[in-house]
Amino acid sequence: MTQSILIVDDQIGIRMLLQEVFQTAGYCTSIAQDGKEAVEHLSESPYDLVVLDYHIPIYNGNIVMQKMKQMRINTKAIIITGLPEVAKKELGENLPEEIISKPFNVAKLCHTVEKILKKTE
Repeated sequence: MTQSILIVDDQIGIRMLLQEVFQTAGYCTSIAQDGKEAVEHLSESPYDLVVLDYHIPIYNGNIVMQKMKQMRINTKAIIITGLPEVAKKELGENLPEEIISKPFNVAKLCHTVEKILKKTE
């Protein structure tokens, strides 16, 4: 079965890039441009992984992670942020599988996605 990834970023260029990269790697992808849209996607469909920009409109990455916990959505998460230490501190116990610093290396991100999704197979 094809694994699915939700890509959440407010920058269309990053959403399109990651969607193309993950689809080329054989994953099924969906995209969201803000935290509210991400939570709607996560509540409507099961995903194997969410790749989540931390600083996004409406609900930031921390609020998305909190809402996932409240709704008992057990989707694994990778957070991408320019301020990893701030994100880690704000997230508290709601830590994702990985926090990746911006600017990020696409190949390294793909390797991290592959590693996390191999554990869920």
